[in-house]
Amino acid sequence: WNQRAVQNPVAITGAHSMVKFCPFSLFLFATSAAAYTTMLSNRSSSKEEQESEKESSGAEPTATTTPFRVVFVLGGPGAGKGTQCALLSEHLGWAHLSAGDLLRAERKKTGSELADLINSKIAAGQIVPASITVRLLREAMESIKSETGNTKFLIDGFPRSEGNVTVWD
Repeated sequence: WNQRAVQNPVAITGAHSMVKFCPFSLFLFATSAAAYTTMLSNRSSSKEEQESEKESSGAEPTATTTPFRVVFVLGGPGAGKGTQCALLSEHLGWAHLSAGDLLRAERKKTGSELADLINSKIAAGQIVPASITVRLLREAMESIKSETGNTKFLIDGFPRSEGNVTVWD
């Protein structure tokens, strides 16, 4: 079925160009975006409840920061996550971060503690801990936010397991 999906992409035409999306990749993006939106809604309602409890108890409200809006783009190797993220980034203005690209870039840095740790894990045939990947993602997000003000991110290649989700939270 994979070849059929690639041969019959859904075409979305605009005033100046025609963009082709693989239906399966589009489905993955839409469902992950919907799930993330639901999660944000649940979080914001629980935060509002906590804040109202603090106000009623007389506690000082805490300063709020601009939250990041993150959509995790999921799919198997070669599914087109990077391609779809590049197109969505170009057309919607969301920043695209690839967990794999961040890990590869960090590995090349000389004198970096993380580079040494990543390289030793890979040399031993072990998986790089999710905490390192999350740290690299958050640093990249903070960097992009400070440089461009953008707080909307498409992240591909992460999370890969339920344990990764736990580390992210």
